[in-house]
Amino acid sequence: MTCTRCEYGTARRFGYFGKRRIQRWCCTSCKATFCEPVPKLGTHYTDPETAANALSLMLEGMSIRAISRVTGLHKGTILSLMTTAAANARRVLDMRIRGVLTRYVQSDEIWCFVGKKRRNVRKDDPVKLGDQWVFVAMDAETKLVPSFVIGKRTRETTLTFLRDLQARLTNARFQLTTDGFHFYERGVEDVFGGTVDFAQLVKLFGDYGQHGDERYSPPRITEVISKVRDGRPDPASKALTRAHSGH
Repeated sequence: MTCTRCEYGTARRFGYFGKRRIQRWCCTSCKATFCEPVPKLGTHYTDPETAANALSLMLEGMSIRAISRVTGLHKGTILSLMTTAAANARRVLDMRIRGVLTRYVQSDEIWCFVGKKRRNVRKDDPVKLGDQWVFVAMDAETKLVPSFVIGKRTRETTLTFLRDLQARLTNARFQLTTDGFHFYERGVEDVFGGTVDFAQLVKLFGDYGQHGDERYSPPRITEVISKVRDGRPDPASKALTRAHSGH
């Protein structure tokens, strides 16, 4: 074993320490004691294979308690691994998704909630509780997601999302298609300044089903109205044709 301090190549075993009985070593040259380096995932000493298995199960939709039973990891450890993996993924996204060249970008919002739904939020609850929205931009041709932002469905979140999208794309002109959310109309003009072909699609929905489990299904799309907001969007583009077909 090589000493981690003086890098002398001879060290002898020097007992164990900790609940996991980690081997301690003592350098015969400088007398320093040390242990064998252990690979870490962020600040975690969890076995990388076990950590990868836990994250894979999480992506498959398994609950935290079930993952804990399968992997033997503590629930807090699993949640901490999720946070570490998310931070690493964000760092990779910020580093590599830059200068993207695209022709058609679709934008939409996905509803979710943190802790409780909006109707159960109290005045003294933290802002992060309640309804949250994931603003997502996707290349209509390659399915690449160059940008996403999580927040309330407000003007501030919309502007943050559009600025992040602008920073990740090239300066080439492209077509941007969004839903009918009203903050997009002014936000796209403020951020892109007329450099994109911008259209909004307003979907009109019918009534929910009246029998059985139909009440839990999304309503039927009865009509889609295209509104050109800026530039010359191509009506034959994939973004518009798929929206008109109800996808």
